[in-house]
Order: sequence, then C-alpha cells, then structure tokens
Amino acid sequence: MSRMLTTTISALMLASCAPTYDGSAMPKAAAGLQQETIGCKSRWTAKEFKTYSEWQACQLTAERSFVRAIALTKMDAFDVYAAGMQALAMDRDAHRVIDGQVRSRANDIYWRFLADCGCRPERAHPVFANSASFGGYPSPDDHMPSGNLSQPH
Repeated sequence: MSRMLTTTISALMLASCAPTYDGSAMPKAAAGLQQETIGCKSRWTAKEFKTYSEWQACQLTAERSFVRAIALTKMDAFDVYAAGMQALAMDRDAHRVIDGQVRSRANDIYWRFLADCGCRPERAHPVFANSASFGGYPSPDDHMPSGNLSQPH
C-alpha cells in the first residue's frame, strides 16, 4: 500500500512538471517574435502610433502569435497578462502613472504571468528565463517605449 501511494504521489508530481509549452517550437517562434517586435518598435520610432495603447496592442499581437506558436497550454494566463499590460498602457496614456510606476507594474504583471503559466524562469526555456532575449517580453524597463509621447488633444 505504501509503495502504491509513493508511486501515485510521484506520478502526480511528474505530471505537474509537464511542459506548459512546446519547447521544440521555441526557436522558430522566438525568431518570428523578434521580427514582429522590431516592426512594432520601428513603427513607434516612425511615430505611427499616437498612444502607448496603440504600441502595446502591436506588441501584444506579436506576443500572442508567439504563445500560440509554442502552443502555450495556459492561454488564460496570457490573457490576464495581456489585459494587465493593455490597462497599464491606457493608464500611461491618461497620465495616471509615471515611468517608475510603469516599470514596477510591468514587472509585476510579467512575473505573475510566468508564475501563472508555469513558465518559471529557473526551469523554463532560456527565452523565458532571459526576458531581454525574449523579444515580446523584454525587461520591464523596456516593455513600453519611454519618453514623452505627444498626446492627442
């Protein structure tokens, strides 16, 4: 009986460690994300976006393509992440937050996403572990373009 219980507990522990995404799809998906992120940043630099919300929507579209490409099993965690980042961009557009608050909130939203999706950096693919190399999830300091954006009046 004790051996059966140990085996059952071990099986449950192993099941909980099952990958939450397809690591084999990561290189191609990361390359695609990198290209889309460069496109969003280029559009930002060219002043095609009038608000941070527009920029964030572009970035989140790229990130959503990435998590679909790697077949993230916990898309609800991504949806919460995306909603949080879009709300943060709207707060920034409305001047309800300053840059330091944006960095702090973006950091919280990002790390909560990693925890919720089971993509803990210590056991995740390096693209999750090193957010700077993960085009769609750059370090929170770089998650939204900085500087003054002309606001529509």
